[in-house]
Amino acid sequence: MADEPQVKLSYIEGCGDCGHRSVELPAPLPEIGDDFDWDVRDYDGYRLFMLEELAARFPERHNWTPADMEVVLVESLSVVLDQLSDMQDRIQAEAYLESARRPDTVRRLLEMIGYKPLRRAGGDVASNQDLEKLWRYYPHLMEEAKRKGPESIHQQHRMVREQDYRNQLVPHPLVLDADAYSDWTGSWHTHRVVVRLINNLSLDDALTQDKIAGDAEDVPEAFARFEAELKNYYQDQEIPLDRMPAIEGATSRTLLQNVIKRQRMVGQEVLLQDATLVGVVLSISVRIGGDYFRSEIQDAVRSALVDQTDGFFAPGYLQFGEDVVASDIIEVLMALDGVESVCINRMKRIGAIYADQSGSGRIVLEGHEVAVLQNDAAVPERGSLRIVLHGGKPG
Repeated sequence: MADEPQVKLSYIEGCGDCGHRSVELPAPLPEIGDDFDWDVRDYDGYRLFMLEELAARFPERHNWTPADMEVVLVESLSVVLDQLSDMQDRIQAEAYLESARRPDTVRRLLEMIGYKPLRRAGGDVASNQDLEKLWRYYPHLMEEAKRKGPESIHQQHRMVREQDYRNQLVPHPLVLDADAYSDWTGSWHTHRVVVRLINNLSLDDALTQDKIAGDAEDVPEAFARFEAELKNYYQDQEIPLDRMPAIEGATSRTLLQNVIKRQRMVGQEVLLQDATLVGVVLSISVRIGGDYFRSEIQDAVRSALVDQTDGFFAPGYLQFGEDVVASDIIEVLMALDGVESVCINRMKRIGAIYADQSGSGRIVLEGHEVAVLQNDAAVPERGSLRIVLHGGKPG
């Protein structure tokens, strides 16, 4: 501490009331040079700065050792300043979502911008403390929430325009594709939404585990996976899970309308429509290499075209109004091992009024028509496949 300046009173001789006060002030501190680093934040920086300051204040002293009291004080102060600096950085970091590291802070910041991390985590019987404990054990889940939170601000969950209906319904696990348009009914606009459903389902089919699983070998597992995807969809739409209706026994129309009624504008009429499934009749001839069995090639050709998971006519592969082109079918079949050549003998839409298009090589579709070929005798209107094999080994 600097000594207090001494005040001196002086009187004029012969006048006891005449006098003045004088004070001798200490010398002013030297100015800080332009090379001062205002970004000093750690122990080494603080220590170096204070030692340089001592050397500047006492230029007559040329020797400083670690045992000097001044150096000991400088190092002690540097430790405390380094701790305070780190504390300030941590406190400042918790004010921003990008840099926050405490689970409780991250949760409050996410809730402040309207993101519900507890609901997104599927923890409606769970508490905030459980969520924070989970994030402490699995920090990557907290980082994922920090990334998804700001993204959700720009996501529009309300269905206002025609495009909103498509954007909000396509992620639904029942929907492969959707399209929307508006009609003027004379009194108001009616939004019509055309949907293409998984496994060629119809909107009014009663849902069962088998219908949802499709060709899956493990039906319960496939159904459980569908339930999990549906829960994730409801969480993404910020709809409470207790609002999700039962799946089995309900129809696809019921499940989709449950979402639409919550997200559409009040008083806006929305009608759901099935896509127009166009059955395709296809007859092909395939020449096989001499070292391949006919039964193997026949199964491979049927799978490449009809398999409901990844075949050419699998639901979701062909889009609304997409033509069926013979060259595309030939390309798929020629990629199979053992197939030497392919000839399309017949290719047409089901119905006597439609002509064979094997010559033109294209079945023209339009609007919301979608080509299907299930080759199932139970639903002949959804297409049939005939394969004629030449060459190869019998069996």
